[in-house]
Amino acid sequence: MYNVNQKRKWIIIVGVVIVFVAVGIFFFYKSISHEDNTSDKKDNSQIIETNQVGDASIDPENIDEQEEGTSINSSQLNVQQGKSNGIDISKWQGKIDWNKVKKSQIDFAYIRIGYRGENGVIYKDDNADYNIQQAQKAGILVGVYFYSTAINQKEAIEEAKWTLKCIEGYSISYPVVYDCEGYKHASSRTYKLGVKERTANALSFLNTISKAGYETMFYTSLSDIETHWNMKDIQGKHKIWIAQYSTKIYPQKAKPDYSGQCDAWQYTNKGQVNGIEGNVDMVVCYFENKKAQPKNKNADVPKASVPLTDQDKIYSSVNEKVTAKSETNLRTLATTKSNIVTTLKNGETVTRIGIGSNGWSKLRYKNKTVYAITSYLTTDLSVKQEEKEDIVNGQKFEAKKDKVTAKDQVNLRDSPSTSGKVVGTLNSGDFLERVAISQNGWSRLQYKGQVVYAITSYLSNEVIQKPQQDEPTQDDGFTTVNEKVTAKSETNLRDKPSVDTSKVVYTLKNGEYVKRIGIHSNGWSKLEYNGQIVYAISSYLVNE
Repeated sequence: MYNVNQKRKWIIIVGVVIVFVAVGIFFFYKSISHEDNTSDKKDNSQIIETNQVGDASIDPENIDEQEEGTSINSSQLNVQQGKSNGIDISKWQGKIDWNKVKKSQIDFAYIRIGYRGENGVIYKDDNADYNIQQAQKAGILVGVYFYSTAINQKEAIEEAKWTLKCIEGYSISYPVVYDCEGYKHASSRTYKLGVKERTANALSFLNTISKAGYETMFYTSLSDIETHWNMKDIQGKHKIWIAQYSTKIYPQKAKPDYSGQCDAWQYTNKGQVNGIEGNVDMVVCYFENKKAQPKNKNADVPKASVPLTDQDKIYSSVNEKVTAKSETNLRTLATTKSNIVTTLKNGETVTRIGIGSNGWSKLRYKNKTVYAITSYLTTDLSVKQEEKEDIVNGQKFEAKKDKVTAKDQVNLRDSPSTSGKVVGTLNSGDFLERVAISQNGWSRLQYKGQVVYAITSYLSNEVIQKPQQDEPTQDDGFTTVNEKVTAKSETNLRDKPSVDTSKVVYTLKNGEYVKRIGIHSNGWSKLEYNGQIVYAISSYLVNE
């Protein structure tokens, strides 16, 4: 009896254990199934939408450019080893004949893939797929740029992942570019960002793209490169693309006026290329790339529709008087790349004959059809002019009224840049009226009825007396002088009067002045630069 009961007891225990194990296995697999379903739902919720396009009102690149570049036709370009000629375009160039572009000495094109609108939503450029497909079909190598308005790193990474999804099926042979502009406009969602936050966003985008195996590039203007970005965090890790519109441009001028890293130069926004209606941005890259393979050869490439030409675009007919809210350019075509006919000021009126879905208005001006950005116009003819910042060459000027003279001698230029044309010279003792000053070191002056610019540090409100020289000859054999000099073209400033044993401290360019304090019969000059004594070959200097 004892053995029978004990056997029954063990049978019951084993049965209970089997039941618990079965129940445990059931709930384990149910949990895995639930997690799988949850994971699937999570993945489905993160599907990236890449086909949405936006209208002109929220496009951050639909801003009228104030700076005009120098005109050049692509036929003036030449092939130079180690360099490649290109353009950058977006939907604003309309329908492009890429076969004609290929025959116009264009090696590559940076095509806008998309942008984040001022409403915070990411949109694809209307013509992105068409431009990429047709450019590659014509044999033009392609890079892309994304126009960012990210306000934090999370948004910047989202923009990068969106870009990667859009381009994975394409042959992207030139870099993927991060382009963030417009942050100086109060209407921009990036207006309140500081240098640190703005740079962090750029790096988040570029690093995400780089990890996916693409070549990366950062775009900015020369006027903003040192004041709005921490370049030390970007350079060396990513290529640098600089925009500078100077009077002398590529190929006559090799590079922009920047001594740091520069891998590409956008040298004008007034290029003419056969196959593109109106003006286009011209770019030179200081490298040559070969055709790349798509990262995902199995990716679905969207079927691209043919863009509408300006003649195809539908304008709603109107007949009304309008004026500028502040002032706006009237152009030959509905694009900021086209030529300016005149500038409409607040209070002046023209007749609007059409309002387009492209963000532009069609106007009649002196029996000609012209175009202006609709948001810059108003039918309220009594509206007061909006206060506008005084910005020239990216520099903000503030009003100032005083009389100034040169500390010694200074060039007067037609723009606040050492690349500006010299229109006169101001000598010590001759006074001019100063009307404005910028924080970037330039003053605006009135000279013979025209506006000119001079470097502020070379000006004074009173005549600076030159110190008397007690000893005409210095101990090291230099004859003492006291004069301002600049480079005839450019020349190295060295820590010793020797080419072989010295170190280059700085490269002086034409228009940049330093003080010469000594001249030697051996052909060297002694100079003062940035608080230290340096030397340069005398024949390379001139005291203009």
